[in-house]
Amino acid sequence: MAYPATFVDIQNEVISRVRLDTTNDLARTKDWINQVYADVCVDTEAVQDWSAMSLTAGTWVYDLSASIIRIKAMYVTPVSGGGASAALVPVSPEQIIDWRQANGATQATDGTITHYAVFGYGKMMVYPTPSAADTIDIFYVKSPTALSADADVPVIQEPYVTECLVNGASYKAAVFLKDPDSELFRRDFEQARAKFRAHLRRKQGAGTLQFREPGGGFLAPSDPSTDVRGWYGA
Repeated sequence: MAYPATFVDIQNEVISRVRLDTTNDLARTKDWINQVYADVCVDTEAVQDWSAMSLTAGTWVYDLSASIIRIKAMYVTPVSGGGASAALVPVSPEQIIDWRQANGATQATDGTITHYAVFGYGKMMVYPTPSAADTIDIFYVKSPTALSADADVPVIQEPYVTECLVNGASYKAAVFLKDPDSELFRRDFEQARAKFRAHLRRKQGAGTLQFREPGGGFLAPSDPSTDVRGWYGA
């Protein structure tokens, strides 16, 4: 297999490993590879980007872009100037609703919002209600662009791309064929994904994955796998 691998290299390797038909199974193979590609990138948060969204005075519920899979951090730049805000604090939708019930449709008096809550598939509410057309800068996880041309190269670096995509797509193909070796492919895929996830964590450097509170301290996460407060004496 060629190194580094292109889309066609990965296709040929999967077809060879699982003994697929080079003609009849080619479209399925491409789909399986892209399914695994998206799965690995989203699961490990390998593909991240930045985007800006405008607020509207008096509006507290917004549609998120479909490209935003997970929000990593957000801050607000007031249209009136004065510099960017501290990172917005994530809370539950119920918390914002409680605040609105207690305080009414309170509008931000200092030109910015302080909290947000994501609900449903692509909705977000903010608090206090914006009083101006401020800008939210969003750092987020997104799905990778699907591989299409034979010469396309995945964003995942070698040696991880070969192990993750070939083993993952081979597992899907083996399940389709009811191959008794499917569990072996699944095991190899899970190990490859774990290695890639560990690589990305080391690449980030030493640091906590906690949400920071304005003024210091950390918020307990909803995902206990990222709760590393004890490592830093929090």
